[in-house]
Amino acid sequence: MPSSEPPKRKRGRPSLSQTLDLNDILIAALDVFAEKGYDGAQLKDVAQKVGVTNPLISYRFENKEDLWKKAVTFLGEKLVDRFEHIKSYYVDLTGTMALRAYTRQYIYFLAKNPALYKIIFQEMGHDSWRSTYLIEQLFTPVIWFGEKSIEAPLDSLKEFKTIPRANFISIIIGASSSFFMLAQLMENQYGTAVFSEEQIEQHAEVVNNIIFSQFEV
Repeated sequence: MPSSEPPKRKRGRPSLSQTLDLNDILIAALDVFAEKGYDGAQLKDVAQKVGVTNPLISYRFENKEDLWKKAVTFLGEKLVDRFEHIKSYYVDLTGTMALRAYTRQYIYFLAKNPALYKIIFQEMGHDSWRSTYLIEQLFTPVIWFGEKSIEAPLDSLKEFKTIPRANFISIIIGASSSFFMLAQLMENQYGTAVFSEEQIEQHAEVVNNIIFSQFEV
């Protein structure tokens, strides 16, 4: 005869894996930080966005700083994984052809992960622990891929040597992201839906041609 007593609940707080995938928490956190900025964001905002209780977020993350760091690391690892795939898939690409491939993938990544360029815009204009963390976890590995592509084929070009490396990298990063940062302006002035697949691809092609065609013969 089945017992009429309700099943006993396990003691302790539920584990995150029992209720929500960790990646879902991190994705929600990125959206909240991108929308409200670090200072304006609260753990309860993330909990509300994913539909869980506040204690569950606090149980998994030490504090807001811990959540921000883990979210940025998650995003950086996704981007590096994409670059690693390009590196292994196009193993023979060097110089501008490799830079074109990385830039195209970076643009697609920005379009699909708008929290990235929003957080970069918020944090990289001043010196703080967050800008330092972004450099270490995201920009340093990403720039490494570009630097390895540049070293031999492009460094030998007289035209390329006249361009300071800092300007070159900043132009690529800025040109890639500004199209999406100005989405409302593009829509209002030109009727351009920047996040459509057609416009993402066109933007990647235009950026690559403007920046790299001058070094190709």
